Amino acid sequence: MKYVIGVDLGGTQMRAALVTADGEILAHERSRTCIEEGPTAVIARMVGMIDRVRVALPSSGDVLGIGIGAPGPLNPETGVVYAPPYMPGWHTIQLRDAVAGPTGLPVVINNDANVAALAEWRFGAGIGTRHMVYVTVSTGIGGGVIIDGRLLLGRLGAAAELGSIILDAERGLTWEELASGTALGQAAATSMPAHPTSLLHSLATPENVTAAHVARAAADGDTLARSLMDREAQFLGMGFASILHIFSPELLLVGGSVALENPDLVAQAREIAYRRVIVNLYRDVPIMPPHLGERVGVLGAAALMLDTSRNF
Repeated sequence: MKYVIGVDLGGTQMRAALVTADGEILAHERSRTCIEEGPTAVIARMVGMIDRVRVALPSSGDVLGIGIGAPGPLNPETGVVYAPPYMPGWHTIQLRDAVAGPTGLPVVINNDANVAALAEWRFGAGIGTRHMVYVTVSTGIGGGVIIDGRLLLGRLGAAAELGSIILDAERGLTWEELASGTALGQAAATSMPAHPTSLLHSLATPENVTAAHVARAAADGDTLARSLMDREAQFLGMGFASILHIFSPELLLVGGSVALENPDLVAQAREIAYRRVIVNLYRDVPIMPPHLGERVGVLGAAALMLDTSRNF
């Protein structure tokens, strides 16, 4: 029987898992990334995790290879990671080769949002679809697109940077700059000084306010926080409408901490998106949460390797 190892490399945590072709996880390891230690130490820790989950391989089994989901920008063809914004020190890192050497296994890498899309399409909410989009709304906004049953990669694997859709032409601001969790926190920081009675001041200062603080204050009825969440819903809805028009998917999945922790926000954004589309056929597309939870990274990385191994 064939198995693969999936690795989910994040700025805070990384995970590795031994996975069957059906998406069953046989062994799982989790560790803090400790990004401050630098790429060499992080990769060594990753290789150790891979070795430990590999021990669980059944005696009759065979490991096809390793798939890695990593923050971009990166080039899946060369296996090089280029300076992810939340991973200082990762400048032109040969991640694929650095893992392939000590493990002796084939390695493929891809953007973490692309990998998450692949996981949901193969093992989660997207099973049975041919056209699906996955969006993650958290610190930033990312996405992955499945078209005609294939992951959309584009030139140098750089397609589907959905957070870079420009929504404010006058200022040249992107969807990520307007609607990510970071953007929501920044909007709160800018607004708080003019609203000294806002509940936000009891939760945070303008220097450390986050999207989670805004959501908590909005749930408690704070007027400023509610207006900020309404603004967030408007921007999310505009982005969803753009995605529906550009890709015409059968399903739009919305994950990430901002979305998953605020289902009412997504419901509001969904209705805004449906109002902004040009014809009814786009309103038939479900906009809903993904199914796989924290497993999405390792399962997507495993799916990436499973798909690649068909060409070996």
